[in-house]
Amino acid sequence: MDALKIIEKLAEKARKEASPISDVSQMVMLEINALQQDKTGLLPLELFAGITAVAASIVTFFSIQAWHYIVNPLMQLFVPYQGVSLW
Repeated sequence: MDALKIIEKLAEKARKEASPISDVSQMVMLEINALQQDKTGLLPLELFAGITAVAASIVTFFSIQAWHYIVNPLMQLFVPYQGVSLW
């Protein structure tokens, strides 16, 4: 019974104790403002997309020109002999 009385006394002291008051509203508002200011936008993605579109256009242009040279048999007469060994 001694343990039960100790527990009852501790419970009574806990009921009388005031709970600590903590204000976290200022910290929450700072976090919200920090999240709102981190808007980077899509500018880096747009720049990357533009550069890759230009690169793809250049590669497409040169590949079409190369395809015309490969397919046209008359152009083969003007191309130098590629079978010459360099060593």
